[in-house]
Formats: sequence, C-alpha cells, structure tokens
Amino acid sequence: MRSALAGFWNDALKIEPTPHGFAIALPQTGADGWQLVAELTQVTPGHAELSDAGKTLGGLAAQGQNIEADTIREHVDTILKQSGAERRGLELVRVLSLPIDPADVHVFAEALSAISHLWVLHEPTVRTQNIADITLRRVFSDRKLEAKAGVTLDGKTEKGVRVDYLVQPRRTVAFEILRRRRNLLPVMEQWGYRWQDLRKTRADLMPVMLYDPAMQEVDNASRTIGEEVCTLFCAYNETDRIHEVLDEAGKS
Repeated sequence: MRSALAGFWNDALKIEPTPHGFAIALPQTGADGWQLVAELTQVTPGHAELSDAGKTLGGLAAQGQNIEADTIREHVDTILKQSGAERRGLELVRVLSLPIDPADVHVFAEALSAISHLWVLHEPTVRTQNIADITLRRVFSDRKLEAKAGVTLDGKTEKGVRVDYLVQPRRTVAFEILRRRRNLLPVMEQWGYRWQDLRKTRADLMPVMLYDPAMQEVDNASRTIGEEVCTLFCAYNETDRIHEVLDEAGKS
C-alpha cells in the first residue's frame, strides 16, 4: 500500500520551470475535480512565495459567489489562518522559508482545495456574478450560443487546462477572464505558453482573454503577450470586438 500510494503521488506531482520560478501541479484537486496548480517564486535569498495566481477565488466568483460577502470572507480567512497563508486581492499566497518544508506546500494545497469547495454555500445573500462573466454570458445569449463553462482542454504538453468558457459556432473559441488585479505578467506568460501548447492539438482554436479596465491595469508586456498569442485580448466591455471574433468563428 505504501509503495502504491507513493507511486501515485509521485506521478501526480509535476514541477515545470517558468520565467519567474516554477509551476507545481500538486497531487490535490479542487472542487471541479481537476488538479491544483501553484506558482513558486523566490522573492528574497531566504524566502519564496507559493501562489494560486488568483484562480481559487476567481473560480468562486465565476460560479456566482460574492467573495467579499461576510459569510465567504469569514470562511476564507479561517482557512487561510489555519494554513499560514494570506490573501492579496484575488490571489492566495503562502510565504515559505528556504529551504522549503514540503509539509508547507501540502498544507497550502489543502487550503486551496478547501476554499474551492465554498461554492456549496448557496445563500442568495452571498451570491453575485462577476461583471465580466455577466457581460460575456449576455453575448452568448444574444447569439443563441451554447457556452460550456469550466471546460478542460489538453495541449501537447500540458493536460487539463481549464478555461472559463468554450463555444463552438464552427471553430472553437476559448474564453479566459483575467481575475488577478495586479502583477498580471506571470499569469499572461503562463497563458501565453498554454495557448501555444493547446494550439498544437487544436489548430482551429481561437483564444480570447478579457480583463476589467476598472479593476486591472494591464502593463505593456502583458498586453503584448495577449495581443500576440490570442485571437482577441481586450476589455470585457468591448463587446463589438467579441462579436467580431464570434462572427469569424462561425464562418466555414
């Protein structure tokens, strides 16, 4: 049993280099059943930071939870306190001393999994929708398009890449909404790689990434990546441009 479990955990754990550190696919899953991925970055000679890149709380918001409501904040704060992590906007971070204690990484992963399951709190008073999600869903509704939420795609190298929405008028259009408020570059670099990898198995894929100009400042480097790699990189309220992409995707 010990060797079987050790083999399973070893196969599930994957560590890949990124421009700023490492991406760690952890042997734990979120509420959607997919493997958790965290970003590890060294910030000082003696410390590193483990981050979820805003995906956990962003996922809750995408499912309609008001993550700023007292009920949700209380649950999130309790879990973070117990795990030694902290919240920075949408991002969840654990500061680690070097050399890293593997137990700290495991505890952080358990915290992410626990927080991702808070979507089961169904009280109407704590539910809302992100404005970008609402706007995008309205576009889909206006065009009578069936959009699949939280779909996972396999690239040539990276497997189980989760996108916010997927529509297929004829060509496949994948939508990802940026949810981190600051320091977007690491996220954009990660998605730049992901989109290129996904296109190796889906040549017809049209990636679209959206942001909220009222909440996010997109730096030049992040914008360059988005515009070079994506079919469309724009603010969520530029609906005319979104419609144009969907028009193009619907052509034979």
